[in-house]
Amino acid sequence: MATGLVVHLEIAPGRRADFVEIARAHAERSVRLEQGRCLSFEVFVPQESETLVILVEKYVDDAALQAHWESAHMADYNTRVDALIIGRSRYRCRV
Repeated sequence: MATGLVVHLEIAPGRRADFVEIARAHAERSVRLEQGRCLSFEVFVPQESETLVILVEKYVDDAALQAHWESAHMADYNTRVDALIIGRSRYRCRV
């Protein structure tokens, strides 16, 4: 059974466009570098909010998700976005 991850992020006011640019590049990189482990990674930008972003990720299993969290490109992403994120809720799901 695949593992899904849904992340609701509250982004600092006025910084969402910056965050989305970084997140979309990270999503593309994750699917490319983790081919066969990261099955999909989408960045959703709700129209009803100026600060909310939703990430929807799918991995082959829990080990693939753990490998993603421990990857060098994830560390780089975290360094670039930590100051932009003011709130976060994560939901690990069975897919």
